[in-house]
Amino acid sequence: MESLDLLWELQKHDSTLKDINNKLKYIANAEKIESISNKLNETEIKLNDLECRLEEDEKRLIKNNSILKELDFKLKGIEKDLYEGTIGDLKQLSYLDKERESVIKEIEEKEVEIFSQMEEMEGLKEEFSTIEKGFKNLRIEYTQLIKEYKVIDEKLKEKAKEEKKEIEILSSKIGEDAFKRYIQLRSSKGNAVVEVIDNKCSGCNMVLPTFILDKLKNHKVIIHCENCNRILYYNK
Repeated sequence: MESLDLLWELQKHDSTLKDINNKLKYIANAEKIESISNKLNETEIKLNDLECRLEEDEKRLIKNNSILKELDFKLKGIEKDLYEGTIGDLKQLSYLDKERESVIKEIEEKEVEIFSQMEEMEGLKEEFSTIEKGFKNLRIEYTQLIKEYKVIDEKLKEKAKEEKKEIEILSSKIGEDAFKRYIQLRSSKGNAVVEVIDNKCSGCNMVLPTFILDKLKNHKVIIHCENCNRILYYNK
């Protein structure tokens, strides 16, 4: 294979390797994985917060139920004293009657508070259940995505090894001066070797003189574009 063909093939493998490395970088910094990971963290924090609120509400509910039982017991004691006729003093009876009304009011208020608490807890449980379901689905998606990216990553790394091997083989077959020139052009121009398309240099779009086109068509020689200095390649 002539040096020009070797350089053309080398550039194709270099371009492929560059694309693979860009894909590997994208996978390493995958926005979708990061986005899902952030959502998982945010959702987990929200679930923990809801769980803490439910625990606090549960404690308050237990406490209020205990207070309600005490008030019920107190009311029964007052009503027993009032209605069994053991107390004859009118002032004491009047006091007990007022205390009975006060306890009944406390019981009613406590019952309303307990009912409100139970409604709030029911709402929190429903919210927790909905978020937890979404969290589980998100975790499944995240796990699946990690697996898929891992497979892609491994395939790309294997492909990168193959391309590097081809690049080494091709580089060893190219003359030292031609290879150095190729590296310099690739570093400064991006593509060192450019195809001639419609009698133009595809690197800078300059129309090529006829004598250069004839040389490219009939001889495998390294010719540089007079305008951009890239190596010209005529693909027969």
